[in-house]
Amino acid sequence: MKRYITGLKLLTAFATLSLFSSCTKGFEELNTDKTKITTLAPKQLDKLFTTAEYGGIMNTDQWAGGYQLLVSLASDEQAQFFACTQTAFPSDRNEMVGRWINGGWSAFLQGATTLAEIMRQTSETAESPDPLREAVAKIWKVYIYMPMTDAFGPIPYSEVGNGQDVVNYDKQEEIYMDFFKILAEATEVLSQNLDKTAFATGDVIYEGDLSKWLKLGNSLRLRAAMRVSKKIPDIAKTQAEAAIAAAGGLLLNSGDNAQIKPTPPNYLNPLGVISEWGEFRMSASMESILKGYEDPRLPMYFAPAKSSGAFKGIRNGLSIAQMSESFNGNDNNSNVVPRFQNAANANEPHTLYVAAETWFNMAEAKLNGWNVGSYTAKECYENGIKASLEQWEVSGSASSYITSTKTPQAFAGPAPYNAPAMSAIPVAFGATEAVQREQIGTQKWLCLYPSMSGEAWAEYRRTGYPKLFPRINNSNPDASTDPGSVKRLIFPPDEITVNAAGYQTGVEKLGGPDKTSTKLWWNP
Repeated sequence: MKRYITGLKLLTAFATLSLFSSCTKGFEELNTDKTKITTLAPKQLDKLFTTAEYGGIMNTDQWAGGYQLLVSLASDEQAQFFACTQTAFPSDRNEMVGRWINGGWSAFLQGATTLAEIMRQTSETAESPDPLREAVAKIWKVYIYMPMTDAFGPIPYSEVGNGQDVVNYDKQEEIYMDFFKILAEATEVLSQNLDKTAFATGDVIYEGDLSKWLKLGNSLRLRAAMRVSKKIPDIAKTQAEAAIAAAGGLLLNSGDNAQIKPTPPNYLNPLGVISEWGEFRMSASMESILKGYEDPRLPMYFAPAKSSGAFKGIRNGLSIAQMSESFNGNDNNSNVVPRFQNAANANEPHTLYVAAETWFNMAEAKLNGWNVGSYTAKECYENGIKASLEQWEVSGSASSYITSTKTPQAFAGPAPYNAPAMSAIPVAFGATEAVQREQIGTQKWLCLYPSMSGEAWAEYRRTGYPKLFPRINNSNPDASTDPGSVKRLIFPPDEITVNAAGYQTGVEKLGGPDKTSTKLWWNP
């Protein structure tokens, strides 16, 4: 029976559990050596952390296979950053493709089991405890596990890396409680050691800069608090206020944004790799909001369509026949800009967290009546927009954009694609709480583009914002064309055979059947 953790080879990175190439190249699983060593030297731990960083975002090989399967073909489409144009792919019609979920799950486990080994070797019970490396590893653990539990619900968490044939799942509530615990522990350690570094020779995100890891840790604590704010508001308030007041501060400046650097030839920018395959284009929801607002980020996000030179998106959920229509063709619709295409995949950093998100989380926290210091909700909202515009080097438009009364526009096209705008909210901060919450959610969605669709999808399920167009078609009997009908991904079908007992614990802890309509614990 397949195990969740294989071994380590001395002087090499953690052995790959499962390596999956892109759908266009097929899937191939590689079995690895099961030899396990006892202790790694600091430089070996640094090298191992590189593997944990890439594997944690499912970017496990030069083909970005895992990233394609659980991001491009799942959260990208559910969050409507993009719409599918590949006739062989039914995922944009809500269909759950088991082998894709298997592949993405296994790719994630490469990073997760690698990280588990790092934490084992740096913990206080290890032969050579290393509290600084352990603290950074704890922050990274929260970062990589949050989108996975937000996609599936209960997942293997506390038992990952146990070396056993059965790996039980953890309840989502318990996972989030552990997030708060280990983030508090990690940030406390880092706040007292800012004159030092950790994983300096292997950290491809911050190069071991502990002040930046501290800000990220505090900001992830705030993110987690907002996620559970409708389920356990008292705990969420306590955690959010602690994160905001914590030593080291939050990630509030775009210069501190978390970005993972490509290290060719093995690890390339995953979006840069898959954007060349012609499988997606800008969504109609993106077109409606960006063009309606005359958003200055539009030409930074998307390239004009080759055929017309206009910015154009397509509706989500197209049938095979509809994908083949000229109106929905790749040349007639907008791809990502060249910086996110293959020519730049060896040098363009892949963004993991942005300052703008922190500001929008603080804006919502203020509307909740929580203590965010001296800031008003309006100031936090506008600072979030400014941070995003600065990130995309269009900050000169900030003053006029922030005060704009323009609204999303209708989607024009032949039936059945044309549709009225889904919302009439402007950019300028509204007068009522209901409008303000929708504005915060809409601008947060925009700032998370293009690489944080997992967070965008989770926030859409939690808040209902932004208001997205319905899908044109639905192929999932457990869903509908309602853009919010898919509440989660199903568990990987392979789990039913390779981890049957563990899988059953997941279904039991889910609180409902293993279907896309079963809500997650935090989902209202």
